[in-house]
Amino acid sequence: MKYSLWVAVLLLTWSARWLRAQAAPEGTPERAIQDLVLASKPEEIEKHLPVLILDDIKTLDAEDRRAFEVSLLWRQSMPGEQSGPAIPEDGHAFLVAQNPVAQNNDAQQLEVQLTDSVATGADAVLRFAVGGPSPVPLEVMVWMRFEEGEWRIRELDTGRFGRRIRFDDLEFVERFRNREQKANEASATSTLYTLHYALQRYAETRPDVGIPDNLALLAERATNDENSSDEPDSVAFLSTEMARNDGESGGYRFHYQLLSGGPQGAYQITARPVDFARSGRFSYLINESGEVRQTAENRDATSDDPVLGANERVSVPVE
Repeated sequence: MKYSLWVAVLLLTWSARWLRAQAAPEGTPERAIQDLVLASKPEEIEKHLPVLILDDIKTLDAEDRRAFEVSLLWRQSMPGEQSGPAIPEDGHAFLVAQNPVAQNNDAQQLEVQLTDSVATGADAVLRFAVGGPSPVPLEVMVWMRFEEGEWRIRELDTGRFGRRIRFDDLEFVERFRNREQKANEASATSTLYTLHYALQRYAETRPDVGIPDNLALLAERATNDENSSDEPDSVAFLSTEMARNDGESGGYRFHYQLLSGGPQGAYQITARPVDFARSGRFSYLINESGEVRQTAENRDATSDDPVLGANERVSVPVE
């Protein structure tokens, strides 16, 4: 996703540079694209974003807003150092530029053409064709709307790269909100699934022990008895760092509890934020069923809480 978004923004950059060379007039969709791409300050970009999302941007905390702004300032997200676009002296294209993702056998130069620009009332559509030696150019389309005295980008279709971006969708901003918490939450649930899978595999491999009361056993190398050679060199089920009944990782505190032993034993593993609402917004639980339960309350999750993903959204209480 990040790669395709970067490519699309860079394509707009090339288009904007050509428009500037052709002296795009003020107050046009073309000039708005130019301003967007050549902006060096976040406010210069935000003036060309849909009015619908401007209030939401202001509600992002400082760290999340910075990440949002950096994602729009293309210079700060460009991979490596690339030579800038240029207008070819022979006029065979509107622009030529080095291919930023070229491999050894790929075309090192891309050509950009502005193929269409249509404005009807408060709406405008711009079409770009980008290609090199390939007979099939990449088509990029941009939708704009005139709101509160400015042309603002609504939608971007990146063509063959398969990415369509809706700037007038509130989710465009929401994906930047609580980024650290979301990352910690995803890591916590991934850890729970890993622990569950390791326990199930251990019980299958060691039916004489079944579900153990100590996760440290899962860090031991799993070998069969002397009369079997099926898996003589099998690895441990968990790393020593994960094989603990109590542990802390990624802003979450984990606790393993055996409820009943044997190959079909019962257990539960809880994951709770170290700093509730800051390091994570949800507490989780997984048991022998493999289902993860979650709660947005500041407590351990239980088997009575909703299954993760069962509801589109779990409401977070406001303190």
